[in-house]
Amino acid sequence: MAGIFSAFVSFLVFVLIHWAVCHWLRWRPLSRVLNGLWLANLALYAGLFCALATEVWTRSGLINFANGLLLQIFLWFGYSAFFFLIERGLSLRILIEIGRTPQGKMTMDEIKRAYPYDYIIEKRLGQILKMGYWVEKDGYYHNTEKGRRFAAAHKLVWRLLRIG
Repeated sequence: MAGIFSAFVSFLVFVLIHWAVCHWLRWRPLSRVLNGLWLANLALYAGLFCALATEVWTRSGLINFANGLLLQIFLWFGYSAFFFLIERGLSLRILIEIGRTPQGKMTMDEIKRAYPYDYIIEKRLGQILKMGYWVEKDGYYHNTEKGRRFAAAHKLVWRLLRIG
């Protein structure tokens, strides 16, 4: 039980620190912040587990630790998917933008002014370039090995979940 309890407590600390970092410090890029904080969170999880567990280096202690670690991984996947849906989800951002207007509505022209196509494409493609998923050479964009692996992983998930 120490593994599960430690996983929940350390993950709560992770979420609170991540919120504080994003809210007050505005560190960028957010994916590196999220990943770095989560790796530090794993150390907190291990420390909490060692402090709370009655058995650490036994078979049942290692199974307990692995259960908590697996819970940590699932919580992290769910949290990061949720966070990037909120942070990067264009549809959601447009809904929020509409909600911010005094009258609670926008015309298509107003939406296009707030989110012009060139801005959206430049922002998206710039992020992909900055993260190393592709390179530009002679006016052409090419996937890097990292980009090919990322696309293949997403294609597999889409097939498994029958998306698209």
